[in-house]
Amino acid sequence: MPTTMITILPALLIIFTSIVIPPFVSSADDGEQQRWIQVTGEGAVDAPPDLAILRLGVMTIEKSPQEATSKNNVIIARVLKDLTDNGITEKDLETTNFKLSPQREYRKNLPPLVTGYQASNSLMIKIRDLEKVGKYMQLAIEAGGNNFESLSFTVEDSKPLIDEARVKAMKNALGKAEMMTKALNVGVGPPLVISEISQPFRPVQSRRMVAADAYMESDVPVQIPNELSVNARVQVKFALE
Repeated sequence: MPTTMITILPALLIIFTSIVIPPFVSSADDGEQQRWIQVTGEGAVDAPPDLAILRLGVMTIEKSPQEATSKNNVIIARVLKDLTDNGITEKDLETTNFKLSPQREYRKNLPPLVTGYQASNSLMIKIRDLEKVGKYMQLAIEAGGNNFESLSFTVEDSKPLIDEARVKAMKNALGKAEMMTKALNVGVGPPLVISEISQPFRPVQSRRMVAADAYMESDVPVQIPNELSVNARVQVKFALE
């Protein structure tokens, strides 16, 4: 007579349950539940730019490092003189980078051959009269500037604007919290945690890598933005009443 062997495994039936905790419920340290809601607030303030930042430079290539550097120094001095003679103050001129590097010719099965040296000198120029940005760019080109990196516009004293944007962001966060809890007949209490998550204010970029040979007749055409936007974002956890 065949024997039927039944093996009972000592296992438990496991039921997977998905527990959803509302965003306004949290466990407090003392074991009691503290109700809260977390929201993100945003604020923006627009203002016209009052400062242009122009980054440009001079690049020269000669047979020796001395010749490349000497030629570069002469052109940079001419650029600086033309700019200062036309209203740019020395405090608004800054040398940001100088680089001297060999130029190599790579040959098959042979070591690289140094054919010359490249010297590059970069300047940062603050332009406060925005109507003359194109004029200053053209002056730099005519003086020998041949390596234009970027032109940007900004608000020089942006702190009051940032503070105003932060206040607007907090008010926006409170408004969101009140709107979301109104249907539940729940009141919004004081903030428990406030975190700023916005990025630092950055100037708006107007143009990059301007080709020096693109402008040969008159002032470089520049479109100045009417307004810049200063933004702030905060994350706030409010207690619920």
